[in-house]
Amino acid sequence: MSEHNTIQSYLETVASQIRWKRARPIVTLELERHLEDQRDTFAAEGHENAEQMALAEMGDPVVLGVKLDSVHRPAPQYGLLALTILFALFGAILRIWLTADWEQYYMDIDPLKTLLAFALGCTALLLGYFLDYSRLGLHGRKVYIGALIIGVMALFFSPHIAGVPYYTRYIALCYPVVYAFWLYTCRRKGWMGLMLSIIGGIPLALICVLTPNAFGFLMLLVTGFILLIMAAWNNWFELGRRKSLLSVILCAAVIVGTGLCYFLSSDYSIRRFSIALHPEQDPLGAGYQAYAIRKALEISMWFGEGTWSPEIFAYPFEKTVPGCDSDALLTTLVYKLGWLPFLIVVMVFVALVGLLVYRCLKHKSQLGKVVALAVVITLFAQALCSVAYNLGFTLFSAAFPMVIGNLNTVINMWLVGLVLSVFREESIARDHACDEKSLLPRYRIKILVQKC
Repeated sequence: MSEHNTIQSYLETVASQIRWKRARPIVTLELERHLEDQRDTFAAEGHENAEQMALAEMGDPVVLGVKLDSVHRPAPQYGLLALTILFALFGAILRIWLTADWEQYYMDIDPLKTLLAFALGCTALLLGYFLDYSRLGLHGRKVYIGALIIGVMALFFSPHIAGVPYYTRYIALCYPVVYAFWLYTCRRKGWMGLMLSIIGGIPLALICVLTPNAFGFLMLLVTGFILLIMAAWNNWFELGRRKSLLSVILCAAVIVGTGLCYFLSSDYSIRRFSIALHPEQDPLGAGYQAYAIRKALEISMWFGEGTWSPEIFAYPFEKTVPGCDSDALLTTLVYKLGWLPFLIVVMVFVALVGLLVYRCLKHKSQLGKVVALAVVITLFAQALCSVAYNLGFTLFSAAFPMVIGNLNTVINMWLVGLVLSVFREESIARDHACDEKSLLPRYRIKILVQKC
């Protein structure tokens, strides 16, 4: 039997004992390399039966396969799965309960649609959980191009509400993760890789600008630069940590400086920012939304429903506070149930995000780490912006993850599932040496030298 076939049969026997199919190619590849190294070492020492010695040293393939099977198994994330599902279920019930007694039917949260969104969210969570994120990383360019196509199609074919393409707001929630996959494909390409990683964010940001979606644009910008700094710190572009970091920081300074110049030169932007901070300057115009939210918070109690007075506004709460059934639902929570339930909801979410961050920082794979970090930043940015909005700082609006919005809940649960997929496959987490375009077959040339 030839050398390759003997090693191959040994590897096949080992692989047959490993029940997790995704682990088989990774384990057998590492084992094959080890066997070849051992064989070459014995051959260099002059042994004629070098291959058999290498196989004998490894021992019985069945016993070895059983041991490897016990090590390489998916790590179930039942705790985080249960916490996510319970939090989303609580959010669905909360949306229905808070709006159940409102007189206007169109403002009531439809229980059937809300529960359907919860069911779809659980399905999306499990789909993300069982998804092989490493394959998405290997085909990062295809993921990136597909996301661009979907975004452009949404711009033109999505139904428009208040002049804004409806679905692009939700598609933008996935763009930080898409950018993480794109960034991964730019590794080990030097200055070209660094340039491509920066340029690759422009089309995604342009879709957010054309929507327009200021929150999505800023979220993508912040997430992108955090991931770029992480990539530079880990020397992904093989330029040296110092050069990479300086280049990324310089690029960030140029973009931030340009944005500040545009902001300071725009009277509209300055006035909007001023009214967002001080809505009392125009309480019946541009500052009405923030002014109404702040007035509702002023009469809210620590626990229990606030006291709405006709002296504040002539109409009841649900007819006064814009978006009290959507983006301002947390304001409704504070007004109807009190500050304590609001703080509990926020703290539970912070605990969930904190667990994700802790697991993310401990992860071995760089791909898994950037994917998990992109999702965590996306979730945290939505929550932070939503809390600020519901405290009366209405410069940007965002839905609180898994509490506000049906489609928003589905997408965010899929994102959480993707993070849990990263944690689930930690035992076989490996970074690909190259991307899909450079996967070429390896050829081994054997040179035999005989003494005359």
